[in-house]
Amino acid sequence: MPLYLALAAFVVLILIAGLAVAYLHYPTRKTIMRALDPNWGKRARVFDFTREEEEREEQDMFVSSTVMRDGCDIVWDEFDDEPPAELFKPLAEGTVVFVNTMHAPRFIEEFLDRMQGRFVLVTARENNSTAAFDVEKVRSSNKVLHWFMENFELAPSWLDTGWITPLPLGLNYHKLDPASPNQSRDMGLPSRPGNQQLTMKAIREEIPSFRDKPLKVYCNFHLNMDTFLRHPHARKRHEARAEARDSLKAKGDLILWEPRQAPRNSVWLRHREVSFEASPRGNSIDCHRTWEALILKSVPIVKTTSLDPMYEGLPVAIVEDWSDVTPEAIARWHEEFADWFDKPLPPELYSNHWIKRFHAFKP
Repeated sequence: MPLYLALAAFVVLILIAGLAVAYLHYPTRKTIMRALDPNWGKRARVFDFTREEEEREEQDMFVSSTVMRDGCDIVWDEFDDEPPAELFKPLAEGTVVFVNTMHAPRFIEEFLDRMQGRFVLVTARENNSTAAFDVEKVRSSNKVLHWFMENFELAPSWLDTGWITPLPLGLNYHKLDPASPNQSRDMGLPSRPGNQQLTMKAIREEIPSFRDKPLKVYCNFHLNMDTFLRHPHARKRHEARAEARDSLKAKGDLILWEPRQAPRNSVWLRHREVSFEASPRGNSIDCHRTWEALILKSVPIVKTTSLDPMYEGLPVAIVEDWSDVTPEAIARWHEEFADWFDKPLPPELYSNHWIKRFHAFKP
C-alpha cells in the first residue's frame, strides 16, 4: 500500500476513534450538544442581581456540603494531598475538623493518633463509600467528640450511640462557581453561589403551591447514567438508576420524563408541572436532586438506604422498590405531606443550621 494511502487510512481511523470517544464519553457528548443547541444560553442565563444582593445572600445559604465545609475550623480538602499543618498542633476543645471523605481512611489510619485535643469531625465532599471506615478506631480514640458524616452507610446501631449524625449532601453550588477548582458547565453558565441561590428563590416563587401542582413524578436522572471513562463510583450510580428507569417506564402518564439534557434553570422550572421527583442515588447514596426537590415544593422519592433516619421530619417518600410508585401511593403521599409545604423551609435545609451544630461542642 502506498504511504499516502496508509497515512490517509490512519487519519480516518483516528477520526473514527475520536468520534466514538466523543459519543461514548458523556461529558464530551454533552459539551457538543450544548454547542449545537441555539437556545442553551437563553435557558441557562444568569439572572441579574447586584453584587451586594449576592453577597448578602451568601450569608445564609441552603444546605450544601461546600458551604458547610467552609464553616469548619480546619479543612483537609480533596485537592490537598497532605493534611494541613495546623491539624497536628494542640487543638482547642471542640475544634471543627473537616476531612474530605476521600482522605478519611488515611486520616483514621495515619493521623488520628497524632491529634492533640478533642475535636468534632466532619467528613464530606467526596463519593467514596463510608461503609468501610474504621469507625471503631475513631470511637475508641476518645478524641472525636462527634462525627458528622455525609453519605452515612453504617449500621443503624451507630445512630443509637448519639455520637454520629448523618449529614445532608445538599445543593451543588460549586460546579458553576467561577471561584471553584471543581467546575463544570453541564448545568448552566458560571455564577457565584449567591446568584445561584437568588435564582433558585426566584424560580421557587414561580412554582404553584404543592397542593395545586399536578400529581406527577419528574424524572431526569436517566440522563446521567454513563460509565465510560468515569470513576468506578459511576457503576453503582448506573445500576441504581437503570433499576429505577426500567421500573418507572411502565408507569405511563404518571411520569414526566425530561427528554434531553437541560440547563439547571430549566430543570428547576419543571417543578411547576409536578409534585414529586424520583431521586435514585448519585455517585454516592445521597443525591443533590433530593434537596433541590424539597426547596422547589416537591416530594423527592428515594429508595430505602441507611440514610432513611436523616429524612425524619422531611416530606421524603421512601420506597422499598420503585414499583411502589403508583397513582395510589402518589395520592396518599400528596395528602400526607401537604401541610409541610404550607410552612417556611425548616432550619435543616440551611447550611448555617448544620454549622452551628458543628460548633456546639465548644465550651
